[in-house]
Amino acid sequence: MMSYVIGVPTLLLLAVLQSTVFSEIGFLDGQPDLILVILIAWSLAGRADEAMVFALIGGIFLDLLSGTPFGATAIIYVAALYMISLVEGQFWKGHFLLPPAITLFTSLVIYAYSLGILFLIGHPVDLSYALPKVILPGTFLNLLLALPAYHLMSDLQERYFPSEVDI
Repeated sequence: MMSYVIGVPTLLLLAVLQSTVFSEIGFLDGQPDLILVILIAWSLAGRADEAMVFALIGGIFLDLLSGTPFGATAIIYVAALYMISLVEGQFWKGHFLLPPAITLFTSLVIYAYSLGILFLIGHPVDLSYALPKVILPGTFLNLLLALPAYHLMSDLQERYFPSEVDI
C-alpha cells in the first residue's frame, strides 16, 4: 500500500517531466522514456506485480499528456511488464547486463508498437527519419538510464520493502 502512495505521485511527476522538460532536451529527436525505465527497474528489483499496476497508471498519465489514443501506452506498458515478470526469479536475475538488455528489447518493442499505432490511426510514418533520429537515440538514452535506475529501485526496494523472513 505504501508503495502506491509514493509511486502514483512519482509516476505523475515523471509523466509531466517526460512530456515537458525531456521532450525539449532529448538527443537528436529521441527522448528517454522515464516511466518505462523506472517500471523496468522496479520490476527487476523484485516488485513485478506492483510494476504492472504502475505500468497501467503511468501509461494512462502519459496518454493524458500526449496525443496518442487513450489507453495505447498503458496497454503496451502492461504487456511489456508482464513479459518482464516472466524472468522474475530466474537464475540470471542478478546479472549486471539484465537491466540494459531488457531495456533495449522493451524500448524497441514499444517503439515498434508506437509506430504501429501511428500507422493504424492514419498518421504518416517516415522510417528513414524515425529510426536514426528518434528510435535509436531514444533507446540509447533509455540504456544510459537503465543501470542507475535499477540500482536506485533495488536500493529503495531493499530499504523500504525488505523480504519477509520466516523464523
